[in-house]
Amino acid sequence: MSKLSLQEMLQKLVNSGYTQAQLSELTGVSQSSLSRILTGVSTDPRMSTASAISNLYVSHITNYKA
Repeated sequence: MSKLSLQEMLQKLVNSGYTQAQLSELTGVSQSSLSRILTGVSTDPRMSTASAISNLYVSHITNYKA
C-alpha cells in the first residue's frame, strides 16, 4: 500500500466535492495554508497541520466506504 502525500490527500478531498473553505473549517487549518499545500509551495507543514488533514482524510474515506 502506497502512502499518500498531504497534497494528494487534499486533492482527493477537493475532487470529492469539498471546497478549500470547507476543508479549512473542518481541519482548523487556514485556507491559505491549505492552498500552499495543494499547489506544492508548502512541502513541510507543521505536524498539527499534517495530523488534521490526515484525520479528515481517514474520516472521509471511512465514511465514504461505509
